[in-house]
Amino acid sequence: MRRMIATGALALTLGSGPSAAEMLDPAGYAGSDRCAECHKEKYDGWKETFHATVVKDAKKDPSAILGDFTAPGLPFTRDEVEYTIGGHWDQRYMKKIDDDYYVLPKLWSVPSRTWQPYNVWGWRKMPYSKYCRGCHVTAYEPDTGTETEHRIGCESCHGPGKAHAEAGGEAAIVQPAKLPEDRRKMICAACHVRGKDPSGTYHFPVAFTPGEDLGHHYVPNDVQPGETNSQAILRAYDKWQEDRKAGKSKCDVCGIPGAPETKKNENAAALDFCFGCHEFKEKYPEHTRHPAGTDLACFDCHVQKTKDIMNVSDEQDIHSYGYFLVHVQQCYDPEIEKYCGKCHEGRDLEWSRRLVEQWRAPGRIDH
Repeated sequence: MRRMIATGALALTLGSGPSAAEMLDPAGYAGSDRCAECHKEKYDGWKETFHATVVKDAKKDPSAILGDFTAPGLPFTRDEVEYTIGGHWDQRYMKKIDDDYYVLPKLWSVPSRTWQPYNVWGWRKMPYSKYCRGCHVTAYEPDTGTETEHRIGCESCHGPGKAHAEAGGEAAIVQPAKLPEDRRKMICAACHVRGKDPSGTYHFPVAFTPGEDLGHHYVPNDVQPGETNSQAILRAYDKWQEDRKAGKSKCDVCGIPGAPETKKNENAAALDFCFGCHEFKEKYPEHTRHPAGTDLACFDCHVQKTKDIMNVSDEQDIHSYGYFLVHVQQCYDPEIEKYCGKCHEGRDLEWSRRLVEQWRAPGRIDH
């Protein structure tokens, strides 16, 4: 038996972690492109989601890099970037050093179009293969360092599908909607709940396949006295879902029937994200106090704040989340007048302040 020390110095008795022989068999996976042969509509919807595009090869597709590398003082160059991670809220950059990849110590904030520090002091201590890779790919096999595809593919949720594909759909495959509720939640919890594999080596579950009990493969960071791993995982996942519904986080993946026909510009993409929680899209000009058709995004007026994680320990969340700081009662930042000058050239701060004061509590619509 193996023992892990969970958060709160609680000792839990666990079964042995997966050995190399118990790891995922890549031969059982077909890849998402194979799924598209019979499920084109679902594939077309999935391929535009953040699951499908979370990691991009910057050498094959240089346009994947969104950051402004003309900015002074960057600790790395554009040519050093080999992979990008993300591209909606924040974008991080990876470089290969020796035999592993590392996330470089600055991220590009997409909404605010600024560079932010990211894990400045600890980035060289966090190899991609142990901290991130298992949740950014499909069917990662740590013993060989390989995966079926370097994105979160169909089989991340449906399990290995090669037999299903070769049998023309007649062979069984996991249908999350038909699983018991706890097993269905565990598919998402595998990457949306923080923890480690039972060996303590990886910050993601190893050898887990959809439909299994995640608690056999994963020790969540927060395990309360008397809880099993599975119970703690489900509690943490339910909290994550509650936060998402309350607008503290958002999942843009499930339920998308098809891909958009046209690419949206950056402002439109940012607005779509905000309107996922703020239901006043049709009254947006009333909210902004600008004429309809003005190319004005939320981050043009609202100050972006970021959670900078500088000294990362094993118990900390290794991600940095961006959010807009909005005054709850008046729906504008206390110093919003500082940002009027970005567009209104020649207008001083006093003009901006008088204008905002005239609004009093502008645009408090369906918040």
